[in-house]
Amino acid sequence: MPDIVEELRLEVATALGVAPGQVDTGADLTDLGLDSVRLMGVVEGIIARGYDVDYVDLAEDPRLDAWRGLLEG
Repeated sequence: MPDIVEELRLEVATALGVAPGQVDTGADLTDLGLDSVRLMGVVEGIIARGYDVDYVDLAEDPRLDAWRGLLEG
C-alpha cells in the first residue's frame, strides 16, 4: 500500500507547481503557498480515498507530518 503522505506530497506539489522534493513534510503548507481553496481540494482527495477526516481536522495543523498521525491513527 502506498504511503499516504508521499501521495499527498505529490498532490500538494502539483497544486503548488513545484517538484515533490520541494515539499517538506514538516513544513506548514500554507507557508509554502497552499491557500484554502487548494487545501480544500487536497482534503477532498483524502476523503475520496476513504479517510474519515474533514477540512477543519487538517487545516488545524497543515503539515503532512501532522496529517500522518490523523490518517494512520
